[in-house]
Amino acid sequence: MPGYVELHCHSNFSLLDGASHPEDLVARAVELGMPALAITDHDGLYGVVRFYKSAQKAGIKPIVGAEVTLEGGHHLTLLARDNGGYSNLCRLITRAQLRHSKGNPALDWSSLTTYRDGLVCLSGCRKGKISTLLAAGKRDVALAAARKCHEIFGDSFFIELQNNLYPGDGRLCRQLVELAESLGIKCVVTNNVHYARKEGHRLQDVLTCIRNRTTLEKSSHLRRMNREFYLKSTAEMAELWSEYPQALENSLLIASMCDVSLGFSSYRFPDFPVPDGETADSYLSKLSWQRAKKRYGEILPEEVQSQLRYELELVRELGLSGYFLIVWDLMQYCRRNGIPAQGRGSAANSILAYILGITKVDPIRHKLFVGRFINEEMSSLPDIDIDVSTNHREQVIQYVYRKYGEEHTGMVCTFVTFQARNAIREVGKVLGMPPHILDRMAKAVGSYGAEDIDKDLAGLGEFRPCVTSESWQHLLSLCREIADFPRHLSIHVGGMIISSRPLSDMVPLERATMPGRVVCQWDKDSVEDAGLVKVDILGLRMLSLIHDVVVLVEKSRGIGVDL
Repeated sequence: MPGYVELHCHSNFSLLDGASHPEDLVARAVELGMPALAITDHDGLYGVVRFYKSAQKAGIKPIVGAEVTLEGGHHLTLLARDNGGYSNLCRLITRAQLRHSKGNPALDWSSLTTYRDGLVCLSGCRKGKISTLLAAGKRDVALAAARKCHEIFGDSFFIELQNNLYPGDGRLCRQLVELAESLGIKCVVTNNVHYARKEGHRLQDVLTCIRNRTTLEKSSHLRRMNREFYLKSTAEMAELWSEYPQALENSLLIASMCDVSLGFSSYRFPDFPVPDGETADSYLSKLSWQRAKKRYGEILPEEVQSQLRYELELVRELGLSGYFLIVWDLMQYCRRNGIPAQGRGSAANSILAYILGITKVDPIRHKLFVGRFINEEMSSLPDIDIDVSTNHREQVIQYVYRKYGEEHTGMVCTFVTFQARNAIREVGKVLGMPPHILDRMAKAVGSYGAEDIDKDLAGLGEFRPCVTSESWQHLLSLCREIADFPRHLSIHVGGMIISSRPLSDMVPLERATMPGRVVCQWDKDSVEDAGLVKVDILGLRMLSLIHDVVVLVEKSRGIGVDL
């Protein structure tokens, strides 16, 4: 029996379409004995770090890809062969997202030509251009489209075959194979996976209805015809593709071609401008000893000297000197411009942060333990939260963009996920349940979080007589399944990435809902796991209020208040 690897697979980061977490897809691939798995979410790499970590932990090869949308609405499947191909994939997705309105990404053919290196291209699902043209009886035009892709990607272009037991699938596959043979192009089979197991089709139907704002009863024309879009075993695929065993084997060939590493720690800071002859380490050290005397006097207490030496050495070992200089420079900008700003959280335990004016609490005087903020054995890099006057936050963000360049700076995203309340409202609406009942149910649940959704649902027994038994069971089951699914993208409350390498080389960028804002497709956890460090610039209304009071006091009383 030939082997098989799934190369066209959607997780729930194909928002409101894929019906399985990346980790569940990886776990199922391991059960089926697959040596590798690809994730190809729609026009994005939102969940790729989670997928990558999970696959590595499970001992299978992660293949990074995306199903991109071309101008005209056709789909194309792209897989990264190497790190250069991964960067090109990020650039292509960024172009598709930023050159069009939010929510309507589209990629032009010239961009594919420019950023083709290091990529494997599959011709796409039944929404692919070649399949669409063949289905419409336009073989000559389909032939020209296939020839064009072959010219761009060479031997890294494959005709993608899918048979989800739809009417006409067998005929379309035969036409695709004939076309491929006439051009000397290899074929590969995929299953356009949208859920890990067959029973996942129920949730996928619900997600489709939520996306289209309709009910199950009215959505037959929008939902998939059957439940064949699950992660199938090699035996199932071998039986389905017995006429084309080589196309099945080619999935292993492509898997062997792909090898990507998602580690960007060497690019996590831009080169902070330091005086000639200095490095980030030496300049931070010199700056710290100079400013220590302003804090503690010309003769530094032995405890201060010891703690400062320890922290400087620790920061040097962890490669964080550039990070401290960036935050210090940010605070200097705020002071020069009269902007209330202050570091908070565990950073207040650091004498280095205190000396640099990032925090205002003396950790020596208050006997604070720096290990809460930074230590030799920490599994994740520290970050410093900076509270800024809400009225001045945009000014500070614009300074960061000017200082390091828009290519190297971006906002971190966050994902709005389904919790008990919105799951009840949205799933219940899809099931056609009465709105007034759903409203009462949603208001009755607590706020335990997705991991404790059973606690929320357990308290809904009083509403059971209000709906049919079947609807009740469906509601509870689907709410559990959809818990913690990403619903849509938002901007993190304050996180910014500043990197030495253009961000779009490492993570795709897209438009945020806020006009003029660009956000990266990773949340704070993925940013951290990829080895990048974010700076949190958090708007605090109380700082705005205090600033206004200080101004009013000076204006009305002639008194300059030193906070």
